[in-house]
Amino acid sequence: MKQKYWFYALFPVFFWSLGSVVIRLTFGSITTISFAAFRSFFGAIVLMAICAVKKVPPPKIRDLPLILLAGILGFTLYTICFNTGLKFVTAATANVVMATVPLFTAILALALFKERVSLLGWLFTLVSFSGVLILMLWNGVLSVNEGVFWFLAAAILNSAYNVIHRKMTMRYTALQCSAYSLLAGAVSTSPFLPGAFRELGSATPEAIAVVVYTGILSGGVGYFFWSQALALTDRTASVTNLLYLPPFIASIIAYFMFRELPGWGTVIGGAVILIGLWLFQKYATTEKRTASG
Repeated sequence: MKQKYWFYALFPVFFWSLGSVVIRLTFGSITTISFAAFRSFFGAIVLMAICAVKKVPPPKIRDLPLILLAGILGFTLYTICFNTGLKFVTAATANVVMATVPLFTAILALALFKERVSLLGWLFTLVSFSGVLILMLWNGVLSVNEGVFWFLAAAILNSAYNVIHRKMTMRYTALQCSAYSLLAGAVSTSPFLPGAFRELGSATPEAIAVVVYTGILSGGVGYFFWSQALALTDRTASVTNLLYLPPFIASIIAYFMFRELPGWGTVIGGAVILIGLWLFQKYATTEKRTASG
């Protein structure tokens, strides 16, 4: 039986890859905190509307602290750190640092849920990470400044969100997990919405389109599919390892949108990323299924 989580995980991977390319269109029009508020706000509206139609029950009171934590870490603080980091570092540095998300996620999943990754799994994970390094450092473009620490914080926050979300999928459906988390993020950033809408009134059409896109597709729809993928797998790393793909996909998208021609670093680095992912999915996950009978 094929692993259906692949189908669900690849949608948000594409949405997030596109978002990392077009987000530059908001600079100068939308501030970082306003962007975070819009992302949670629009995403929450979409998913809560679906929940209303499907008559989805509210979460249990005992789970509210976990849901609030997921929303604050995965949407509010993550978006602020990510967007702030983009103001200080090159795209190469940003992608290299964010490529540590699968590693941090695997470590947190091991510490909290005892989800063990085999030696082969760690090896193939490092193969994919080396592909990101090749892709981004081919021309020797790596800047190190305070932006690196912002992205390191964003990577850790995203990893924590993945682990918390994985725990939530054991109690709720993918739709509930995504909707509750986005709503928590929207609540935490609600004090900034009035100012955010004032900014939106004077923003460029491109910036407005990016805000709506990141809220609805990259946010609401993307995280719904991501939750579904996490719910269908027995190992968090099987899903989060796909986060090595965005740098490669983003390079292709950047070419078609801005005519940024991919170099040999993109070709070779992308090939290494795909090889590492294929090896992990074929051998590391097979070993887990065989061992579990």
